[in-house]
Amino acid sequence: MGFSPRRQPLWTMLNRPTFLQAWLAPALLCIFCWGLWGFLVKVVSDSASPPQQQVLFTLGMLPLAVFMLIRLGRRLDADKAGVIYGLLNGVFTGLGLLAFYAAMQRGKASVVGPTTGLFPMLTVMLAFVILRERLNKVQLGGVVLAVAAIAILSL
Repeated sequence: MGFSPRRQPLWTMLNRPTFLQAWLAPALLCIFCWGLWGFLVKVVSDSASPPQQQVLFTLGMLPLAVFMLIRLGRRLDADKAGVIYGLLNGVFTGLGLLAFYAAMQRGKASVVGPTTGLFPMLTVMLAFVILRERLNKVQLGGVVLAVAAIAILSL
């Protein structure tokens, strides 16, 4: 008689912390929201200029910012580094969005979306060089496959 492992239902495997990391659900929601956002940018690009899209995007973000400020008890931390990095985040996001809007207005969403989707590679490189984060072989393989997928989609 050979050893036969007891089969487990799929839902018990999905509840294991090793399979479903704490970051995965928010990351999937992010992918959904940003995917919808990228599609909407292309739809509106025929009727609104990139600067106008930036203004409308900012106005659309205001209710969320007000809600978050209320959740924070109407107070922001006064940590100087946090404020500086937070403001730089806003500046670079705004500049990147303007460039994205212009690219979507001039190109196909099916090409611009995947091409601009390379931005995490810069994040990975900066985390590796500046933060000294390391990738294991499986994670590095995932990065290579992601780059390959984006390249293929952009053809």
